[in-house]
Amino acid sequence: MPAPIGTASQISFYGRHLFAAVSLPRRKRPEPCLLVTAGLDHPLSSPRVLASAEPYPGRWTHHIEIFCEEELDEELLGWLNEAWAFSERKR
Repeated sequence: MPAPIGTASQISFYGRHLFAAVSLPRRKRPEPCLLVTAGLDHPLSSPRVLASAEPYPGRWTHHIEIFCEEELDEELLGWLNEAWAFSERKR
């Protein structure tokens, strides 16, 4: 998997194209968390997804809050793997 590229507001993950990012939420939360953003070709139906949108036909952006290390699990890694594969199919 490619190395992340950091900016002042997020860490971006690229293959040939951006497929995911990690950032701090813009709004203050009662508990500290990270916000994971992943792009897929389909909407995710999971209570873990804070928000999702289809900015372009067939491209879905999903925001997932991570509150503890245990949430960095196989489900999340599967979504990130899907996001990477989807980004690699883009021209």
